[in-house]
Amino acid sequence: MSSVQQEVSVTSGLRTVAPAQYYSKVVKFIDEVAKEAANDAPTSVEIFSDSGHWYCRVRRGGEKTRPMGPYTKQHAERIQEARSMLIAERGTSRIMFE
Repeated sequence: MSSVQQEVSVTSGLRTVAPAQYYSKVVKFIDEVAKEAANDAPTSVEIFSDSGHWYCRVRRGGEKTRPMGPYTKQHAERIQEARSMLIAERGTSRIMFE
């Protein structure tokens, strides 16, 4: 058996391991606070019309984002659905509220 074949047979049983990721305690704390705060208040994605232009924004409790738009009504409805699905998957911890 050649040395290359021996190396292949020895290393084929090993698994590769992803490199360790190190985060500071502050980053871990901020992530935990963001996750908890995002789940406290009910969140909705609303569309509204202003002078014939349609806008979309996210509302969480008393907070709301800046309106996105202007869009057509159909486009605003599609954005509303997409944002709702993303919020259901990821939460609101990364959304900037005013």
